[in-house]
Amino acid sequence: MCLCLFAVLAFATCGGYSGQIMVKVECLDKTQSNISISFNYPFRLQQVHFSAPLCEGTRKETLFLEGDNASSAQFFVTVSVLAFLYSLLATIVYFFYQNKYREKNRGPVVDFLVTLAFSSLWLVSSIAWAKTLSGVKTATDVHQILLLMSACRAQENLCEVLQEPIWTNLNMSVAFGFLNFFLWAGNIWFAYKETGLHKSIQRYPSRTPSEKRDSFRQYSQTSFDQSGAGFGQRLYNQGSFDLSSGGFSLPQTNLGQPMLYRQVGSPTSRGPLIFVKEM
Repeated sequence: MCLCLFAVLAFATCGGYSGQIMVKVECLDKTQSNISISFNYPFRLQQVHFSAPLCEGTRKETLFLEGDNASSAQFFVTVSVLAFLYSLLATIVYFFYQNKYREKNRGPVVDFLVTLAFSSLWLVSSIAWAKTLSGVKTATDVHQILLLMSACRAQENLCEVLQEPIWTNLNMSVAFGFLNFFLWAGNIWFAYKETGLHKSIQRYPSRTPSEKRDSFRQYSQTSFDQSGAGFGQRLYNQGSFDLSSGGFSLPQTNLGQPMLYRQVGSPTSRGPLIFVKEM
């Protein structure tokens, strides 16, 4: 709703502006003339004309202002109107058609892209309109207009400015334009969160090369330790004693399966199992 409100304010302060200048010319023969000059949106000043006395009897001259500032002004107002319409439509869809908005995530993605576009449009149009407004002020400066009139350039005649244009509304339109830019630019993050794209990025985080090397080393060391536990191990039985001869016979090993030896002249007995690693 704030986006709608400030878009309307930007449109109203620029599109609804009307300025007026009044100058009183008093000739040497004491004849007086009041000149009124009006201009408004879209500020095609080259089409604004007025009649000024020459202080030579009843002769008058027709003068025109200078400058065509319609393109920047219309661009600014167009962005304001489109932003207002889209904000109003998006508000209605978000509150009353939430299911359609969330369907296949198309609504949030479209809203995110449109928000990016309007942020750029507000920035460009506000800068262009601020520069154009400076040109409008220069072209409608009362001292510049007095220099245009031949009667005011003569020192024997008296020219007095009765009314000058008020620039408050146009200055506010520029301020509202930049304020709309900041609002739309600040809304980019919230529109991006609505798309859910940041969740998919966090689900599959990227790994740095150093993390990959550490993981590889840990994996290699673990694999080596697990494989080394069975590598070169042989199952042996304790050496058997020959009780009759009193001698000790060493166990014979086989590279194949471990062999079980029995004690001579005695029942079968198994000693403790010994694991020996062969290098």
